[in-house]
Amino acid sequence: MRATGKLERSNGAYNVVVRMLSRRQDWEGAERLISEMKATLGSDMSFHVFNTLIYACCKRNLVQLATKWFRMMLECHVAPNVATFGMLMALYRKASNLQEAEFALSQMRRFRIVCPSAYSSMVTIYTRLRLFQNAERVIEFMRRDHVAPNFETWLVVLNAYCQQGKLEEAERVLEEMREAGFCADIVAYNTMITGYGKASRMDAAQSVMGRFKDAEVLYLKLKSSGIALDMIAFSIVVRMYVKAGSLKDACTVLDDVDKRPDIVPDKFLLCDMLRIYQRCNMVDKLADLYYKISKTRVNWDQELYNCVLNCCAQALPVDELSRLFDDMVQRGFLPSTITFNVMLDVFGKAKLFKKVWRLYCMAKKQGLVDVITYNTIIAAYGKNKDFENMSSTVQKMEFDGFSVSLEAYNSMLDAYGKDGQMDTFRSVLQKMRDSNCASDHYTYNTMINIYGEQGWIDEVASVLTELKECGLRPDLCSYNTLIKAYGIAGMVEEAVALIKEMRKNGIEPDKKTYTNLVTALRRNDKFLEAVKWSLWMKQMKL
Repeated sequence: MRATGKLERSNGAYNVVVRMLSRRQDWEGAERLISEMKATLGSDMSFHVFNTLIYACCKRNLVQLATKWFRMMLECHVAPNVATFGMLMALYRKASNLQEAEFALSQMRRFRIVCPSAYSSMVTIYTRLRLFQNAERVIEFMRRDHVAPNFETWLVVLNAYCQQGKLEEAERVLEEMREAGFCADIVAYNTMITGYGKASRMDAAQSVMGRFKDAEVLYLKLKSSGIALDMIAFSIVVRMYVKAGSLKDACTVLDDVDKRPDIVPDKFLLCDMLRIYQRCNMVDKLADLYYKISKTRVNWDQELYNCVLNCCAQALPVDELSRLFDDMVQRGFLPSTITFNVMLDVFGKAKLFKKVWRLYCMAKKQGLVDVITYNTIIAAYGKNKDFENMSSTVQKMEFDGFSVSLEAYNSMLDAYGKDGQMDTFRSVLQKMRDSNCASDHYTYNTMINIYGEQGWIDEVASVLTELKECGLRPDLCSYNTLIKAYGIAGMVEEAVALIKEMRKNGIEPDKKTYTNLVTALRRNDKFLEAVKWSLWMKQMKL
């Protein structure tokens, strides 16, 4: 083209060559050509050439190179157009490049060019970086510059307010959006529901039900209007109910998700489902969801492995949990400290102590051992009456720099006491007091139970006095244990009187309370009284 003279003072011809060079990614050749154009055309250079190069860079996500062409464009005194800023701002939004986006927006306003998508991109970047005041300033620019928002722009502005929990402004935007002839879609409603959730969390002085009720009404309105909620909408509503502490309603929403075969939960919703079912102790739901995840061949990552193992420990067989844990490790994923501790508890309860030791060594090697790790192992050995390993684990705990915890002392007291090793029991209790480790309800209940089993009623009374002196009141377990202890000591009237005391203190007796009382009465030949209380239990359907 140069030989035939077609390039001479022809913007169109130069643009054809630049397009060819950009396709080859010959950026050096393109730069040389622009230098030639600058010398040949001077002030007659067109924005088309630069837009061609910027477009090629945007397609390849070449942020620095696109910025270079834009800066060169300005240096050559070539005025950009709407397309220039639309492409650049979309690229900067994708890369979250705040500095270049701010520069491009300032140049756009300097040239008095109005590009709605460029404003949207700037608001999105600020919102993503939680620079909410800056985002609101850009929204104000849009109003000043008389920008007619398109649908995407409306959604971006709506999101900026909702992310801050500014619901009055968001509701106003939604109304303006409708007045402008745009119908709110599922994305807009999802954004609003998120906003209501944000407002509830941000205002700590308000009840969490403050704006939550608005979100719930909006969700129920959407549900009854026939608008098909998508996976994102369901995810938002589920989290909204969880934040409000309404797990029952969250489960109802999850039931609706199950009825929609077209909705495939993503990893985040699956993890939410697992956590909710675990908190609600819905063991069958956990097992069903686990096998469903396994069959659908979801791409398992580290987070999903940890979540499944943590939540499904009570729902799956030990062999399946062991297989899943091994699969996680073999695939190169690292179990969290919580996962290690959960699996230690599972193996300990199943008396698989070789696996307990292997897991402990693995966790220690990774530096993921904490005080709960030792508490779990000590409790497992204690329940199995493996006193040697229990004692050596306590020593390891101290050697690794951990103080012997209250939970560890409680496990040792329970193990030695139930085995009748009263001298060792007293020795552990003394060590606990010497280390200034404060007792809790579990400690006192264990002492009442052990002393009661021995028939040492004076010691039981002493523990009860100590419990009250330290500011604690007997709980349900304390009363149940006391009734059992009084029965062993032949103090039947005192055992019956405890029922009245419980109710006076606002503690409702349970099945174990009455069972212990009936046993105490029978032990002391009070058969008629025992029958009366048994009939009372049947009447109460206990």
